[in-house]
Amino acid sequence: MRNVRVFYAKRGRMKYVSHLDMNRYMVRLFKVAGVPAWYTEGFNQHLYLTFAQPLSLGITTDYDVIDLKITDDSYTNQTVLKALQEKAAEGIEILDVREPWMKTAELTYASYTIIYKDSDNGLLESLEKLLKGNVIPAEKKGKKNKITLLNLAEKIKSIETDREDGVLTVKVTLPAGNTETVNPMLFLQSFESAGNRRPEVVIYNRDMLFNENLERFE
Repeated sequence: MRNVRVFYAKRGRMKYVSHLDMNRYMVRLFKVAGVPAWYTEGFNQHLYLTFAQPLSLGITTDYDVIDLKITDDSYTNQTVLKALQEKAAEGIEILDVREPWMKTAELTYASYTIIYKDSDNGLLESLEKLLKGNVIPAEKKGKKNKITLLNLAEKIKSIETDREDGVLTVKVTLPAGNTETVNPMLFLQSFESAGNRRPEVVIYNRDMLFNENLERFE
């Protein structure tokens, strides 16, 4: 038995699939693809899958990671890759299958591209100023709906903005890991709380996962 790491992208309408349903879908995918994956033992046996970083509803991703164990050592990574690619649904692209190089605990950051579109360029200008300011207030809900007040500006590892012709493109790197995770959707929540209306179109995409040295998580 050996550990393998599956790299995949989640795009299009699949962004409307919640993390819980995504877990269920992946379990079915591995079954349908005939991958000899390891099941937990005991009374309630289930397929052992570990998502490196759960993705919020409404966000697409170019790079996501699932860990599992293969019970048949003769079943190569390429065999697993081909089987999953053949059975994956539209919107799920299986990118690669390899042995894990980094531990899940090493995952520290995620980079995102956020696109705001609106006919009111003044609204986008206000949002851009907020995102590049020293204070970006937000409320984060935790367990038992406990609310924690945050200054998102202190959480940003890096940020770049570009505003042109009714489109504000934001590239931002935020904490993402076991220690701390910041949801990029909090930016929009903060903007709306300040009394500004929501932009007409908002697109979120997670581009990449990194360790603390900003090396690609693999």
